[in-house]
Amino acid sequence: MRSILVVNPKGGCGKTTIATNLATYYAVWGTSTALVDLDPQQSSMEWLRVRPKDENPIQGFNGLKGKIYPDPDTERVIYDCPARTDSAKVARLVKLVDVVVIPVMPSAIDMRVAASFIADIVGKVRANNANAIMGVVANRTQKNYHSYAALLDFLKALDVPFVGALRNSQNYVKAADTGVGIFEMSISDAKQDMKEWEPIILWAEGKRALRVKNKK
Repeated sequence: MRSILVVNPKGGCGKTTIATNLATYYAVWGTSTALVDLDPQQSSMEWLRVRPKDENPIQGFNGLKGKIYPDPDTERVIYDCPARTDSAKVARLVKLVDVVVIPVMPSAIDMRVAASFIADIVGKVRANNANAIMGVVANRTQKNYHSYAALLDFLKALDVPFVGALRNSQNYVKAADTGVGIFEMSISDAKQDMKEWEPIILWAEGKRALRVKNKK
């Protein structure tokens, strides 16, 4: 079982977007996947509630209600972490996972929060789970904007790798509203968004890619 934690103490940086789309990527491939919602707002669980029943199955768990028991054959577990997660809780979560994804948006406030958080989490991962990998994903970007260039300069100075960038696409809004993921949309509608996920998936899988079965 490979587990992935999506975490950043800043609200509104797209943690649930990344968590749900990661879950659908694995589900589309036929990988048994569990999505654990640790946020009191339960955005991931709300997304699962509106998810069409004929889409690829994803196990959902409210992580605030005690222990989590995914099916024995579960291959991937995605943890959607809440905003304002305290340092002690992050340290406990880091012990459970193989991959830590940190979404960052191209704004000065987000970058300042991320800089402090990343400095803290790097130490926790090294102390509590040296085998875990960490990476930053730039989220809701506009590559022709000055803020994107500033974000890239900021990320290059961090002590964790920059593993990918996701554009500010209305496809993510549609996916959130309808309980689906980018990889469950038609290729003609979401090809560019799917392409942006490739380096992120490669990295999360330790450079072991899965072939995605997209809908035509």
